[in-house]
Amino acid sequence: MVPCSPKTPSTRRLKLVELPEANWCCGSAGIYNITQPEQSEQLLVRKIGHVIGTGASVLATANPGCHLQIARGLRQAGSPITLLQPVTLLARAYRKEKMTESMTA
Repeated sequence: MVPCSPKTPSTRRLKLVELPEANWCCGSAGIYNITQPEQSEQLLVRKIGHVIGTGASVLATANPGCHLQIARGLRQAGSPITLLQPVTLLARAYRKEKMTESMTA
């Protein structure tokens, strides 16, 4: 995820990690996982390996098909990585920031 502005207070505490082969498909591609299940699975395994290899605790994706496909891959791999929509990740960061501000005010 690339923040709109590096100066956004809530995103300053996030450590953004580049995903290797981020531009590669996860194997969902609309109905590709239904029409080409074997190839789709190979792509998913490769993507999940890269995701786990980042050491990140949270992965954000805005695409619903990718979200479902990657969630399945993470479950199959037994990974504890949390998968979120980018807007959910930002909402949590803003909420946490507001709590911190109100506790210090």
